[in-house]
Amino acid sequence: MHGISELSSEQNIMVVAFPAVRQSEGGPSAYLAPFAAAGVNMDMICQGLPQGDSASMSFTTSYDNWSIVMRTLPQVTAGKSGPAPLISGGYTKLTLFGQEMPNLCGVASRVMEVMAEAKVPIHLITTSSVDISLLVAAEDEDTALNALREAFSL
Repeated sequence: MHGISELSSEQNIMVVAFPAVRQSEGGPSAYLAPFAAAGVNMDMICQGLPQGDSASMSFTTSYDNWSIVMRTLPQVTAGKSGPAPLISGGYTKLTLFGQEMPNLCGVASRVMEVMAEAKVPIHLITTSSVDISLLVAAEDEDTALNALREAFSL
């Protein structure tokens, strides 16, 4: 039992990152709501641990949304005091799913070990009780998939 029963990948992913989302300026809602209203389907939403009034926050979306994201950014950042957002593309999202994960220790740790052994840098991690999502560079997709398939007998 390895805890992982399914592995999938989604290509053509971009990341939108905000280094300092301030609670006093509306917090995550003030940043995410305009993108949602513009029709951007956001995934892998991740907020860092707050430092005082601010925390880093990022999300992924299809690179097909690049022009919408760029048109929406001025509305999102208007009146905000944080550093400029960081936007980058060329990623693949890998999702590992396993119904057994809530009852097994070390599944996420093993996934990270496999990626380290395969020398695949992980750019973003999100999890739930039954899945682990990793953002890797598109050029590392095949290496990552092969390593994970082998490690988890998929």
